[in-house]
Amino acid sequence: MVGVPSNDGSLWVAAAENGQLYGYFVNTDGFYESVEILPPDSEPGKPPILVSAKDSDAPDILAALGHSGQSPETHGVPIFTQAGSIDIDTEGNVRLFSNFDQILNAGALPDSRILQSENGQLLFLSSPTTAYDHGVLGDAVEAESFTIVDIGEEEAAFETFPVGNGQVVEGISPIWTDWNGDGELEVIVTLSDFSNGGQIVVFDEQGNRLAEGPPIGLGYRWRHQIAVAPFGPSGEMELVDVLTPHIGGVVEFYQWEEDTLRIVARVPGYTSHQIGSRNLDMGAAADFDGDGIVEVILPSQDRTHLGAIQRVSGGAEVDWRLPLEGVLSSNLSVVQLTDSSLMLTAGLNDGRLRIWLP
Repeated sequence: MVGVPSNDGSLWVAAAENGQLYGYFVNTDGFYESVEILPPDSEPGKPPILVSAKDSDAPDILAALGHSGQSPETHGVPIFTQAGSIDIDTEGNVRLFSNFDQILNAGALPDSRILQSENGQLLFLSSPTTAYDHGVLGDAVEAESFTIVDIGEEEAAFETFPVGNGQVVEGISPIWTDWNGDGELEVIVTLSDFSNGGQIVVFDEQGNRLAEGPPIGLGYRWRHQIAVAPFGPSGEMELVDVLTPHIGGVVEFYQWEEDTLRIVARVPGYTSHQIGSRNLDMGAAADFDGDGIVEVILPSQDRTHLGAIQRVSGGAEVDWRLPLEGVLSSNLSVVQLTDSSLMLTAGLNDGRLRIWLP
């Protein structure tokens, strides 16, 4: 599920398991209608991306630009600094289509998401390896490095940074944000190995390790990083992840203290991923109820309800719940409307879509 705001509400696209795309307009009064989507389908399992909707009657899908050879496990993105786009092809090359065309032999992870900063730099995972064969995220191929791309007026250049220590990045996308407020972006990843399993590690943009969280202490055990936001009771910037989402998931909140990521709160009973799935977006963070406090929304372990988990003094708690009246099978998708209110949507395993209005 993906969505964008429109003048009178929101537009949504649902990608079915067979690749067929369904489009819907939904306004804030609950009125909805089908809208035509072009192209009408995509490769099964390929996540769609909405590029624009405000100036047209239907959303535009980036796949409609027609760049053949794109990896079926990820999507391209528009380049903000130029009138163009960038994607990953089936060989792991990164392809720029802009006022200059260029192929970067960057060895991208085939299912990596391409992130873009406000200054136009690009970030993705790279150096695919099968050295750590946990294989719970859709395949047994993980990354041994991350790559940052600078796009100039006539040429793009990139630099690759190995994560080292015999670890791999177990995921498809870093978190790229200024967690500590020093004006510099950090690259946050889940690293894993056979001895210690998953741990959260923070790098700077020069590939230096800045801080580490505790490892699980057992191989083939995963941590799923979700978001960095002002979760703390006094608005402190914290990271939230889910420890072992497949076997009794525990929501964990971290604070960054010098070179250590310290877990300051835990809530058991929630998950963020189905084993073997490429869907790593079953969690979302925002101030959903408008009380000025950011919650993280995650499905219960049986995926039959959503819980809004909020930090409080001395810990964290489930502030409210949303019954699904079914079993969650899709990502959670959030759209911020033109009045800054939020819509939340989820797909169920019986084919129904649930949308919560502001």
